Amino acid sequence: MTFTAKWKFDAVLAAIVAVWFIGGRALNRSIDLDVFLVQATAVLTFLFLSAAISVGPLSRLWPPAIRFIYNRRHLGVATWALAVSHAAVVMHYGNSWKPANVLEVLRGQKVAGIPFTLFGVGALAILTVMALTSWDYFLHAWTPRAWKRLHMAVYGAYALIVFHFTARFVGEPPVKWRFLVSLWVVALVVTALHLAASIKESRRDRPASVDADGLVRLGTFADLPEGCAVTVHVDGERIAVVRKGGTLCAISNVCPHQNGPLGEGMVRDGYLECPWHGYQFDPCTGLGPPGFTDSVPTYDLEHKGGQTYLRLPSPHRASRIP
Repeated sequence: MTFTAKWKFDAVLAAIVAVWFIGGRALNRSIDLDVFLVQATAVLTFLFLSAAISVGPLSRLWPPAIRFIYNRRHLGVATWALAVSHAAVVMHYGNSWKPANVLEVLRGQKVAGIPFTLFGVGALAILTVMALTSWDYFLHAWTPRAWKRLHMAVYGAYALIVFHFTARFVGEPPVKWRFLVSLWVVALVVTALHLAASIKESRRDRPASVDADGLVRLGTFADLPEGCAVTVHVDGERIAVVRKGGTLCAISNVCPHQNGPLGEGMVRDGYLECPWHGYQFDPCTGLGPPGFTDSVPTYDLEHKGGQTYLRLPSPHRASRIP
């Protein structure tokens, strides 16, 4: 996997932002500057966030998209910066920096009695917590599972944003239906991607049968090329079967960095490389390169009559990955 350098990715993001605002202003000179800045920051924040949470499911449906995961956190931080910019221009032009004015909205701009502005405040709070804890220090201190559980709150932020702009535009007649529907379409596309990816993943996770000796038949891997890996499902766990040096090895599919799918990586210089961020592990020992302490569990394989079997480390149950 070839990863795009972070500085190059950041340069592309900066160019997109510059074109969005400079080009957008050139095309909309008739709109007051304050209105333009409020709307431009709002829409670009929504689009960036939509892209950030779509990278994961898109990579499940279209493997080449997996390379974008490497820089997903930078996209998330850029999204947060845009959200802060949107809040700043709203407070400056619309509320004169008076927090109490945030609650003053039209009667129709409420959902269950809650002003549409508070949905935006809630989304910004979530994005702020995520941005401040996006560094690897927090990931290692809290473990990938706890860190990811916190960052799943991004979906709550996304829902709040949808409520935010829906209540804002529906509650101020005349409703700009064309603009509002276009935003809903984006949200529906994001939802469809997640549903499609979930269905595809659930179909892949078909438990293999376990015989009386604790062997799980995985199948035949005669067509698995050298240096390649494939993912199998064993007793609730995903395991990567890798061909290295003509030998099949079995290793946990879960990368200890961000739970990336090792089974979708390739062997490089003798190590299986995670396609998300490039972490490497020997597929036969589970150890990282010299100087690195990270490791992943490995499993014993047996071969009978052209079929490959995995021996469970304990009767009828594979060891769980923390």
